[in-house]
Amino acid sequence: MEDYKFCILAGGVGSRIGGFTKHFNKAMLPIQGKPVINHIIGKVPEEVEVVISIGYLGEGLREYVTTTYPNRNLSFVEDDMSTEHGRGPGYGLLRCKNSLQCPFILSAVDTLVLEEIPEPRENWFGLARVLNIERFCSARISNERVIRLDDKIKTDNEFAFIGLTGIKDYDVFWNALESNQNTINGEIQVSNGLTSLLERDLHAKIFTWFDVGTRESYSHAIKNYPFGNSYKGE
Repeated sequence: MEDYKFCILAGGVGSRIGGFTKHFNKAMLPIQGKPVINHIIGKVPEEVEVVISIGYLGEGLREYVTTTYPNRNLSFVEDDMSTEHGRGPGYGLLRCKNSLQCPFILSAVDTLVLEEIPEPRENWFGLARVLNIERFCSARISNERVIRLDDKIKTDNEFAFIGLTGIKDYDVFWNALESNQNTINGEIQVSNGLTSLLERDLHAKIFTWFDVGTRESYSHAIKNYPFGNSYKGE
């Protein structure tokens, strides 16, 4: 597929992982001897532009990525770290809107998967089965389609959003994300835009997931990535 981009959200402070990110962005957390962002970029075809949202300790991350990948098509969007309108992944992604006027793949910088990442030839939603569903944005699935999204509430859903999604209908997504500024725990969520894709067919894609976003999940990833047990959201 031509003319799509790959966006990595790396602007956050990484407060859930504690002191590990006091001196560097969580994109630089080591997994199997190299920073987590290397593993993510390694999944992206060479010809695809990578758009990276940076904020917290972002200049160090920018310097590392541009030095490590001198021949890749890279662009960076600065997250202004404002709390006025509610920070969070949805806010950081909105800052990237002008750079993503085409189908794109979105990845959180703390998300690793074993499988290859599909192109955004269709709208798809990355999921993994977890135990404690209310910690996550979760999905109800029927016939390999997502038919409902619930964000950080207790439900009988079995699958959690892993921070990885392919967006074909980008115009529909952006309109919905811009018009819905509701927050959860003070943060604008990506689900504000993703719910608009339910009527356009949002395909469920199940991944072997390794999360690097908390102390516990990072410890699990160190021990299990890439061929061990998937993270179960304990």
